[in-house]
Amino acid sequence: MPARRSARATGPRIVYTEDPFQSAGISDGSDGEARTPKVKGKRARKDDSASDEEFVAVSNEEVDDAMEDDEQEGETAGNDDEVSGDGDDMEIDEIGGNAKRAATSHPRFRKRHRDGTVAMAADQTHSRGIFDPKEHVSKSMHYTLAFGPDERDMIAAIYVRDRWTRGLDSTFPSRSSLEQAWEGPDYRYGPNFGVDPDDVQTERTRGWNWYYDRDLGERFRKRQRIETIKETEARRVYLPPKKENHTVLLGPVDNQQPFPLAHHESLDFGEAWGERKTRDPRDEETHKIREGWILNLGHRVLCKAWAPHQDGLTQYLAAVTPITDEQKKDYIPPEGESSSFQPSQPYPSALQLWEFKGKKSGTYTNTLDMNTKPKLRLVLCSDWGDIRRIAWCPVAREKRDEDEEEAEKTIGLLAGVWGDGKLRVLDIKVRRGSEETEFVKVHSPVFEAKPPSTVCTCIAWLSPSDIAVGCGNGFVAIWSIVPSSEPNPHPYFYYPVHESFVLNIASAYPAHPHLITTISMDGETRLWSIIDPRSDSVSTVRMRLASPHLSYSPMLQSFCANDENDFARVLPVRRFFTSNTIGKLPSSISTLAPCSFWHPFIMYGGTGGEVMATNPLRRLLYPKEQLCQQMWFTHDWSQGPVGSSGVSRFHEGYQAEKQSLARNLVGENRPVSVTITTIYDEGTHVTALAWNPNRPCAAWASAALGCGLVRVEDLAM
Repeated sequence: MPARRSARATGPRIVYTEDPFQSAGISDGSDGEARTPKVKGKRARKDDSASDEEFVAVSNEEVDDAMEDDEQEGETAGNDDEVSGDGDDMEIDEIGGNAKRAATSHPRFRKRHRDGTVAMAADQTHSRGIFDPKEHVSKSMHYTLAFGPDERDMIAAIYVRDRWTRGLDSTFPSRSSLEQAWEGPDYRYGPNFGVDPDDVQTERTRGWNWYYDRDLGERFRKRQRIETIKETEARRVYLPPKKENHTVLLGPVDNQQPFPLAHHESLDFGEAWGERKTRDPRDEETHKIREGWILNLGHRVLCKAWAPHQDGLTQYLAAVTPITDEQKKDYIPPEGESSSFQPSQPYPSALQLWEFKGKKSGTYTNTLDMNTKPKLRLVLCSDWGDIRRIAWCPVAREKRDEDEEEAEKTIGLLAGVWGDGKLRVLDIKVRRGSEETEFVKVHSPVFEAKPPSTVCTCIAWLSPSDIAVGCGNGFVAIWSIVPSSEPNPHPYFYYPVHESFVLNIASAYPAHPHLITTISMDGETRLWSIIDPRSDSVSTVRMRLASPHLSYSPMLQSFCANDENDFARVLPVRRFFTSNTIGKLPSSISTLAPCSFWHPFIMYGGTGGEVMATNPLRRLLYPKEQLCQQMWFTHDWSQGPVGSSGVSRFHEGYQAEKQSLARNLVGENRPVSVTITTIYDEGTHVTALAWNPNRPCAAWASAALGCGLVRVEDLAM
C-alpha cells in the first residue's frame, strides 16, 4: 500500500515583516541596492507575474476604493506625466493597485442582486443553477422558484392558495369550498390559470370558427359516416357476452350485505347504509350516509372519461370494455398475436356512453340524483381493433344558434387510439328527447391519421384543432384536424423525442400549451417545447421501471406522475428536474385520474384495489408542510362459479391519515436487499379513474375495476 503523502508545501515558510529602515528608504544590503518593498497582507513574489495561489485580504473600504480606481483607470493612464514621486513610490503604488484589482475580480466580490444572485453582464451566458427552495430561502423566493416571477403565474398560485389550503380540504373537496370558488375576487388571471381572460374568450369563440364554417366545417362533419345497427348484432359481436349476476358485498364492516348485479345494470349502494340526520332543520329530505351508483359492464374497463362542457344536470361518461379472448380467437391469424409495436388485428370494439342525472345541492354545485338510474345512451361500434386511449377535447366552445337547430345534441369531439395504430377523432352526438339506447356502427371518422412505419400509442389535445400523438418508435407527431386537400394528412411536427415506445403524453394546457411532457418505455420523463425541442428540453430522475401515468394540473402548475417505488409525485413546470413526493399506496400504482380544472386534488388507484386522494397544494407552497391522504375505498375480488362474474367486496369509511413517506425509518428492522411485490387478481385492480371536468359536478368521481364494475360517487364533503 503506497504511503500517504502530505499536501502541504515543502521548504521554509515565508515570514512577513515590516522593516522601518526599508520604509525610510535605507537598505542594509551589502551591494547598496534597496530591497523590493513588501505590501502588508501579500505573499512575497518570486517574479513580477501574479500567481494563481496568491490571496489578498482587504477590507470593504479598500474594495470600494479599488472599484473607484478601476473606474478612473482611463484618466490615470492618460496623466502619467503628472504623477509625482520616485521610483520606489511608483513600485509600491503599482503593486497596491494590482492587489485591489485582484480583490475586486474575485467571485465573492461580484455585484449581486437583492435576492443574492450574481448580476451577470449582458454578454455573459454562464449560469451556476438556481436556489434549492427547500433550504435557506424565504417564502416569497420559494413562490418565485416554484411558480415563476411572472405576475400571471404568481397571481394564479395565490388564487388557488386562498381557496384550497384550509384543513377541511386536505384530502377531498368540500362543498363549501366549491361554492366559495365561484365567489370573491378572481384576481383576473386566477380562474384562467395565468391566461388572459381575453385570450380565453377568443379561444372559445374564434378558435371554433373553422368548425362552423360553411366550407371547412361542412366537409369536416360529412367525413363521419355511421349507420344504425340492431341491438342483437351489437351485443353479439361488439360487446362482451352476458354472464351471471355479479355479487357485490356492501355496507359497514360488521354488517355487510350481498347485492346481485346483472349485466349493464346499476345499483344504488346507499341501500346498504343507514340514513343520516341533517343539521339544517329546513331540509325535509332524508339523506343516506353514502350515495352513489355501481355499474356492471361485464368485462375489464380499459379506459373511460367524462364528457366536458356539460353545464346542465345531465352528465355523460364514456367507457371502453374490449371483447373477451374467446371472441378474439376468430380474428387471430395462424402465426399468432402481433406485438404492441405493430398494428393489431381488426377486432370488433365498442365505445359506451352512459348518462347520469344530477340535482341541485347548493347554489352552484350539483350532486347525484339517486331517483333516476343511469342508462346506456349510445354504443359506437367499429372494426379497427381495441380502443386503447380516449380523450375528449378540453377546449370550451361557446354555444351558438347552429347547435340548437340540429336534430342531434352535440356532446363533443372525442379522440382515440385504436389497435390498428391509427389516430381517429369522432364527433359524438345523441338524439334529442330519446330515451332508448342507440346502437350505431362507425365506418369513417371525421379525422384519421397514422404516422409512417409505426403506431400511435397516446394522445393529448393542444387546441380545438391540434392533437399531439406519441408513437411506438419514440417520435411525437402533431396533426391539425382541419380539413385539407390532402387525402392522407401529414403531421406538421414529427420529432424523435425518445429512443423507445412513448407510454404517455400530456400538455401544459392552457397556460403553456407548447410545453409537452412525455414518458418513454426506457424510463425517461422529459419536458420539452414544441418551439425548439432540441434546446428547450429537461429530464427528471430516470426510472428503472417506467410508469405510463401522467397528467397536468393547471391549478398546481405541475405534472402529476409516480415513480418506480409506488410513490405519487408532482413535477412543477419551473422545477421539472426535481420531484415532490405527495403520497404512497400500499400496492403498485395502476392508474391516475386526469387532474381537474376546478380543484387541486389528485387521485391514484392501485393494483390492490385501493383508491387514494390527497391535496398536494400545501407541499408546493410550503416544502416542510405535513400532508394527509385518505382512502376513498378498497376493493377485493374473488372468482365465483364457472360462468359468473365473481364476487366483489368494498370497504369504505376510511379516516384521513398523515403521510409516512420515509423509506427507511429509524429503529425499524427491514430487510435491506429484499424487494417484495404482491401480485393481485386482475379483477381486483383499479384500471381507470376520472374526475368530472364540469364545474357544477367537479366533485363527481368514477372508478373502474378489473372485474367490470364502475363506481360513481359525489365526494364533496
